[in-house]
Amino acid sequence: MAFMRAFGRIVEINKLPPRNVYSAQSVLLSTAAPGVHIGNVPNSKPFEDIPGPKGIYTWPVIGTMLHFKPFTDIVAETSHRLINQMFEKYGPIVKLRFGETLVMVCDPKDMETVFRNEGKYPVRFNVSISTAFLRRNKIKPTVVDLTGEDWHSIRTQLNKRLMKVDSAHAYLQPQNAVADEFVNKLATYDLSAESLAELFFRYAVESIGVVCFNTRLGYFDREAMQNPEKVAFLKASKDVFMYIHKSLSGDSLVHNWYKNKVYRGYEQSRLTVRENTIKHIQEARHVLESQKKDRTFDAEEPNLLFSLLSDTTLDNDDVVGTLEGLYVAGTDSTAKNLLSFFYNLAKNPESQEKLRTEIRNVLGHDQPVTAESLAKMHYLKACLKESFRYSYPTVSGTRRILPTDVVLSGYRVPAGTIISMHNPKACRDYFSNANKFLPERWLRSSDGSHKEEIPKMASLPFGHGPKNCLGRRFAEQEIYLAVTKVVQKLKIEVEPESSNTNFIYTLFIQPEKPIKFKFTKLDD
Repeated sequence: MAFMRAFGRIVEINKLPPRNVYSAQSVLLSTAAPGVHIGNVPNSKPFEDIPGPKGIYTWPVIGTMLHFKPFTDIVAETSHRLINQMFEKYGPIVKLRFGETLVMVCDPKDMETVFRNEGKYPVRFNVSISTAFLRRNKIKPTVVDLTGEDWHSIRTQLNKRLMKVDSAHAYLQPQNAVADEFVNKLATYDLSAESLAELFFRYAVESIGVVCFNTRLGYFDREAMQNPEKVAFLKASKDVFMYIHKSLSGDSLVHNWYKNKVYRGYEQSRLTVRENTIKHIQEARHVLESQKKDRTFDAEEPNLLFSLLSDTTLDNDDVVGTLEGLYVAGTDSTAKNLLSFFYNLAKNPESQEKLRTEIRNVLGHDQPVTAESLAKMHYLKACLKESFRYSYPTVSGTRRILPTDVVLSGYRVPAGTIISMHNPKACRDYFSNANKFLPERWLRSSDGSHKEEIPKMASLPFGHGPKNCLGRRFAEQEIYLAVTKVVQKLKIEVEPESSNTNFIYTLFIQPEKPIKFKFTKLDD
């Protein structure tokens, strides 16, 4: 099984188009950033001299397989260990063959160079199992799947609604209610580690549900969990990412050509999510039409779903794809990063107490979170930034294929090369006291400067540039609300069996074993 997973990983990587195809496409679609004179750097070293594994490790297929079980103790979920080993052995830039030849960098300055040269239409990879699903079901590609001018056209429209600093504020009232129920569950029930992880997921589903569908999905209610359709929707929401991970880690060899077990599971999960998304959109459309007929519709009232339905530049497939993607992306990722944030606060009680003091100074013991109060809670935001740095959300940063040559760490990297940026390593190597959880490093003094130098591109949990995460504002707000409400009323600890939890990566960070938290009501 380990051998097949290693082989499958190569099959997945080798589905990438040849490097010259990407290069030609990129050159046609974009230009280098102005003022970046990457072609004239003196004394740059040749691409061939970039350090990295040599010899048999450069052989097709077998070279990559040798990095993983059964040849080493590395598996897909612990690939961060392999990445760290590479950087520790070869330095801040590494060239290796994972199907295609790619270059890994961990120096924030190199990352800045990459982003400055990605062009107007950045090129990154799509997930092949998703591409196969869209093709087989004749579904229009979404903003996540599109490239070039098609991507830019729809992304520009979505940025206006999703990327403003206050884009999520309109949902504070219903999301406060979700967070209150979340706290009540934690305070009332002594849940197992597995049940706690499930509750975190349901919180994320409920929170993003009010944004995407204008309604509460009801997953904190016992009745909902007895409804087969609701249970199927919840399960599918979680399984989408499980199957993507399987497809990327070698458990699915031929899904691009044959509907194997992993693909069939993925397809069923995607179709279930899509059917429920369409149902909620249809219900919202009826409400919108009724309001317009009664002349009670307020076009100025911020409402993402109504706004998308009213946009004549978007067809129904665009609306469905956007909301389906925003919903799915806002579930598992938010839940797992919230869980790691709670763990970091539990393991650092001084930071937790300092955060509680700030929250109670701003909100008292039971006031709701408002846009104004969020703006005042600087330590809360510093804690989240530090949690992202300390427990990076993904195993690496983004990948890019650039339309022009660049020089990274003194080496010339030709256009069309796959460049993988590894922010988790940067977050450990380019910060002082990197192995300590220190939110204070993110606080600014009266003149606007940080207390210590923060590398500009080291921590990018939501990506950077034109293709950064569309759901960032909503994910941050959902985490702020949950942490504020819980820390306001409960003390977060971990039981002894979870005090030394190891974290691994599927698509997102997660504990190797479910964490048993202890939540204690505070004496007001």
